Amino acid sequence: MTAFSKFHHFTQDDIEKSVEITSQQGTASKALLNVTTGHRNLVGRQFLLQQIAYWITVGGLAIAEASAPLLSEDTMRLWMIVTAVSWVFRILIYLPVYYLPPAVVAKSLFLKASPLAIILVACGYWMWTIPLFAGPVLTVRELFMCIGFLAISISMTGIFPVTPIAVIVYISVLWGSLSFSMYTNQMLSAPLLFAMNSMVLVILGLYVFISISQVKTQLNRSDQVDILNAELVSTNEVLQSLKNAAYTALETRSVFFAQANHDFKQHLHGAKLMVVAALATTKPGEAAHGALQRLGEEMDSLEVYMNNVLDFARIESLDAGTQLRSTKIQSLFQKLDLHFEEIAISKQVNLNFRPTNIRIGTDASMLYRMLENLISNALKFTRKGGGVLVTARARAGGIYIEVWDQGPGIKTEAQHRIFDAFHQEVPASGPRQPGIGLGLAIVQRFAGRLGYRIQIHSVVGRGTVFRVIIPREFLASESIST
Repeated sequence: MTAFSKFHHFTQDDIEKSVEITSQQGTASKALLNVTTGHRNLVGRQFLLQQIAYWITVGGLAIAEASAPLLSEDTMRLWMIVTAVSWVFRILIYLPVYYLPPAVVAKSLFLKASPLAIILVACGYWMWTIPLFAGPVLTVRELFMCIGFLAISISMTGIFPVTPIAVIVYISVLWGSLSFSMYTNQMLSAPLLFAMNSMVLVILGLYVFISISQVKTQLNRSDQVDILNAELVSTNEVLQSLKNAAYTALETRSVFFAQANHDFKQHLHGAKLMVVAALATTKPGEAAHGALQRLGEEMDSLEVYMNNVLDFARIESLDAGTQLRSTKIQSLFQKLDLHFEEIAISKQVNLNFRPTNIRIGTDASMLYRMLENLISNALKFTRKGGGVLVTARARAGGIYIEVWDQGPGIKTEAQHRIFDAFHQEVPASGPRQPGIGLGLAIVQRFAGRLGYRIQIHSVVGRGTVFRVIIPREFLASESIST
């Protein structure tokens, strides 16, 4: 199993084992060492600051000693050796704790006590160093120690959430040893030492509260967050795989429907030509002539039926991509007028298109199919002698393309159902009309693809108006409202 987070090199299995172990451990165990990846990252960031503060303090003491020697050469040499050796020893203890898997550290009391061991070594070093350089009078050495110890203490408080016991012990010994040395050498009085330590305590307390306490919860939950992120990535990969598989299947289906649509229209066109040719060989009034006319009408109905089915299948297969182009609505009206002219005459319905100069950016084929279905429905349900009116108007809310009919109307409770695929609503009055219930479903889905809205206003017994609302951002700048 490979690492699953960019913030550390541990595996998901390592983190899950660590979470299981630490969830069963008490406060005392966590006070020794918190092993979440968040705490480890915090230690990693603070580690460099601690080393810088340490070596600045050591360097300051060495410079102060060189400028005003207090120690013998042998003692100074021994101090430098002990400084380097103790530092290397602490680093060697630190490295395994930082790089071993968190579960290994969490279940080992020896490893969890390692920070305390590092601090005890550091405390021993400073308890030996402070008496060497402090006193008998207040000099630049003491100033370097105070400044250096404050820097070390601030860097140490940065890891307080990781190992509170070690931090408290280290800072207490550091300032306690310095205060004791200054008091015994009579460099500062007890009240001044109390004031100095109180100020240090306030500074460190504020630092811990402001910088550390506010992220304590995030640090404690860092492992759970890592696991959740890993599960989210895994879930996203599964979803992406399913999505790719679905798109592949839908693409295959799209190709099939496109080919089926092409082949069907070719065959149907050929059959219609044969019907026309057969009609030419018969005379009106003959039985064969009437049968051929009915056959032609049925073939027209079949063409409409199949066009709706294939259109709906194309939408559902995600093949209906939009191709927006500047389009005159009037040009669509003219095509629709020619298409429905004979149908309107045969149904004895007055079909009118109100002229318009509006130009919009749209997918002309989709908008044409939407209006074709709406007008077809209007002609189907409008009573003989009635009228169907198609208009386009620019309004504040957008461009309204409306199809008015004088049909039986649609009941209010039924208006939300008529856009369902294969649903056929029983008219408020009159017989059920032929169809398969896909026309309005196609209108609704094409509208969704284009970013349009569909509104209905209907009065039972008087008629219905379907309104296609096109947002104003689709309105071409050269359009003129009419």
